Amino acid sequence: MTARALVLDFEDGEEKTNAEMLEGISAQIDEMAEQDEWSPKLLYLVQLCLEELAINAMTYGRRGGLSEFQVSITPGVEEILVELHDDGAAFDPTKDAPIPDPDAPMEDRPIGGLGIFLIREMVDDLVYRREEGWNHLTITIRRAQ
Repeated sequence: MTARALVLDFEDGEEKTNAEMLEGISAQIDEMAEQDEWSPKLLYLVQLCLEELAINAMTYGRRGGLSEFQVSITPGVEEILVELHDDGAAFDPTKDAPIPDPDAPMEDRPIGGLGIFLIREMVDDLVYRREEGWNHLTITIRRAQ
């Protein structure tokens, strides 16, 4: 199957909130899932990954000059590849995100970091690279989810 590219252009969407910008991509992913007959669990996982990582890029990347966030989804027979590319500040979620202590009492936990921790636990592979001023993150999710 062929990859489908989705792009958030922050210069055109300056007046929109992060949530409003994500709504369009989320709706396209819902359509893709319906066409390709994804399981509800698989759809939830793809949406969760996209939302968490896109919100992080939008929140922190804008401070580093983020102007574009690209999503490419390639549905295969056995797995789905989700590729995220942004031109914001360098951030490697495989190394730079703090690892929260899930056993610590809620009042002792710092804010943030749990979403990326959950993604790392739930996906089959997460690969990051920084190239020519862009963050590139590839997520592999098996269809058997």
